[in-house]
Amino acid sequence: MRKIIAVAISSAFIAVIWTFGSYLLGLSTVAGFLAWSSFFVAGGEIKGVKKALIANLSGIFWGALAGKLSLILTAYVGERNAFTLGNGLGTAAICLQSKIGLVSFIPAGFIGWSALIASGMNFKITAISMICGSFLGLASEKLTDLILIRINCKNDEVRQN
Repeated sequence: MRKIIAVAISSAFIAVIWTFGSYLLGLSTVAGFLAWSSFFVAGGEIKGVKKALIANLSGIFWGALAGKLSLILTAYVGERNAFTLGNGLGTAAICLQSKIGLVSFIPAGFIGWSALIASGMNFKITAISMICGSFLGLASEKLTDLILIRINCKNDEVRQN
């Protein structure tokens, strides 16, 4: 079996579970999928969880801070200008933090911020959902490996008979 078929099967199975579970638990389905994507872009495995998730969470932090700053600045410069300044400063922070190893994966920082926006600026729900999503990526990777092992064992049995 081609690996892409195993990836499709494992991802579809876990996506169904995540979508149903996140809905029942009041989590952000979108944030989970964004973290799952970050996991794969970061290279997968435990290393991918660490690299992507820490940067995702930092992006949530900078997004929340930019939102709070924008609310404070609104009284002084108006809403549009306040959100423009908040976004600019938050963007700069995500880029500058790339000098720090643990949070150096810039795309995942922006993905975390985007997930926060998609979750209605709910910090807690976004963080929990992204943590789940990172481990869903790891689970889908492991399930893919199990499917491939199982299929290869079946193929070996057929060849022996």
